[in-house]
This record gives sequence, C-alpha cells and structure tokens, in this order.
Amino acid sequence: MNNHKPYFANLDAIRWIAALMVFLGHAVSPSYKYLHVENTIWEKLLDTISNGRTGVSIFFVLSGFLITFLLISEYELTATLSLKKFYIRRVLRIWPLYYLVVAFSFFIYPLLNTMVGINHPLASNVFYHLTFLSNFDIIRMDHMHYYGSAARSQDITWSVSIEEQFYLVWPLIFVCLPKRFWGYTILLSIIGSVLFRIANVNDTIVLYFHSLSAMLDLAIGGLLAYVIKSNTAIRNFFENSSTRTHLLLFMGSFCLVFWNDTLFSFTYGNAVGRIFTSLSFALIISAQALTISASKLNLHNWSFANNWGKYTYGIYLLHPIVMAIVEIILYIIHISPDSFITTFGIGMLELILTLSLSKFMFKNYESYFLNIKEKFTT
Repeated sequence: MNNHKPYFANLDAIRWIAALMVFLGHAVSPSYKYLHVENTIWEKLLDTISNGRTGVSIFFVLSGFLITFLLISEYELTATLSLKKFYIRRVLRIWPLYYLVVAFSFFIYPLLNTMVGINHPLASNVFYHLTFLSNFDIIRMDHMHYYGSAARSQDITWSVSIEEQFYLVWPLIFVCLPKRFWGYTILLSIIGSVLFRIANVNDTIVLYFHSLSAMLDLAIGGLLAYVIKSNTAIRNFFENSSTRTHLLLFMGSFCLVFWNDTLFSFTYGNAVGRIFTSLSFALIISAQALTISASKLNLHNWSFANNWGKYTYGIYLLHPIVMAIVEIILYIIHISPDSFITTFGIGMLELILTLSLSKFMFKNYESYFLNIKEKFTT
C-alpha cells in the first residue's frame, strides 16, 4: 500500500453517527409513539436524532467528499488517473456484501416467510437490485401502485445503488476534462440537481429517491473537496479549525435539521432546502477530516464511534436483515410489540445483533476483499 494514501480517522465517527441515525429511524423510532410526546419539543428532538433521511444525506455528502479528494490526490501524485483500478476498488468494497443482502431479500427471506406461514408477496423487481438501480424500483412501485411489499433490503440498497451510479460517472470528470474545467463541471452538477429538484418538488418520492435529486448531496461533498484542494487558504482554515469552529458548525447543522420544516416551508423550499443542510454536513466533514488543532470536538477523541465506524457499511446493510429475522421469530413465539418497553427493547436487541453481525462479517468476509482492494490502491 502506498504511504501517500490519505486517511481521515475522524470520519469513522461521522460514519457511525450517520449509520446510527438510520438504524434508530428504522428499528427504534416505532417505540416513540408510546411515549405520548406528540406535538412537543421532545417529539421533534427524537425525530431529529432518528431521522434516517438525514443519515443517508450525510453518507452521500461524505462519499462525494472522499471520492473527489482521493481522485484529485491520485492525479496530483501520478499526473493521471486509473479508471480500471478505481472501479476495481469500488467493486471489491461494495459488491460482496451488497449481493449477499440482495440474495437474502429475494430468496432466503421469502422462503423463511413461507415456512412460518407469513404471506408477504414481493412487489420489488430483482433486476433493479442486481444492476444497482433499486432506487428506480422504489419510484416504479410508487408510481404504478404495485400490490405487495418492498424487499426488506430496499430500505437500504436504494442508496447504495445511487452511490454506485455516482462512482460510475463521477471519475469521468477528472479523466475526460482538463483540470481547469473540473470546478465548473461540479458546479453545473449541483445546479442541474437543484433544477431537477425544483421541477419535481411535488413528487416526494422522486425528490428523495431519484439519482439526479440525490446528486446534490454527492456533488456538494465533491465541491468542498475540490475547493480544499484548489485553495490553500481554505485548506488552512479547516486544518486550523478550533473547538469554537467545530461547535459553531455542529450547532448550525443541528439547527438546520431541527427546524428544517419551518425554515424551508416556502414554495420550492423542499427542493432547495437540502442545499443548506448538505453544505452544513460538508463543512463539518471538511473540518473533521483536515483538522490538526487540539480541538475538544475533534471526533477522533470519540473512541467508541471511531472503533465502530469501520463497520458501518455492514451496520447499514445488515440491520434490515436482523430486523427481518427478529420479526419472524417474534411471529413464531407470538410476541407483539405493543408498548414502549417491548418495542424499544426489541430495537436494542436488534442493535446488539446488528453490531455483532457486522463485526463478524467484516472480519470473516469483507476483510478478504478489502485486502485484495489494497493491491489496487495508489
């Protein structure tokens, strides 16, 4: 492995935060209805920290930032870019676990349901999942009102599909265009995504699941990486970001997410509001990635989050499987989550099982492919 490869230890904690938000949104938030905090600030706070959509947006911005930073770094180091190596790295990182999840969702999970007498016909189309187009499968099912449930993994795989589509196209900017056009192209990607979001502002499914809509997050992350690479003063600002700077960035981002509905309640607010929240995530990611100061809010100091951050791809993809298996077991033993304690307790059990499974899969399955991936790292 080349020693020039950038590694941002702080970003593992951000991955953990994003994955935890997604998990809470899927597995724990159903318990909140038993707390009877409707229309209170506590409901708003719980919804904010358990907002899976926010977690996915953070992942998108982070992916855009990292991929752009690494592509430009490779170009600076070698004066060229190897698309072949880039795509091989992405395949080895994403595909092995992804296709295991798809196999479970379309073959094992339906079989388990049939065995215990659960009738859940699938409306999902496996072709979309096999070709990393599962986000369009969600749009298809919504617009055509298909009867049946979505594949259990579809709560998750749609976002992986969008990232794979992004990985397929984004490197071409840096391979096919002269360096002076890189920034303009990234800006055009952001503008195009905003215009697409405005045109589809009344279609909430397209606004959230369409690749051109989600491109906004990915491109904003890429823009911050490009600006940092191109401007020494901005890079120095993030490198020297203090505790105060980190605190202001965290508070600003939290306020944008917490009061999102109020701040962007105007016409087209649902379409353009994501510009500001995504930019706030990108600023936090940039500050955490580059900081060399002794900030008390340096996330590298959060050892638990950093330790589990490297397992977040597994946590992200595998928790729907854990939830599905627990759901079947509860059905067999006739336990119905009908109180806060029961529902929350099941969520905590699913968290423990998810963490255990993701760590096991990382060490005994993913690491094999990651070791091969390092051979293609510049």
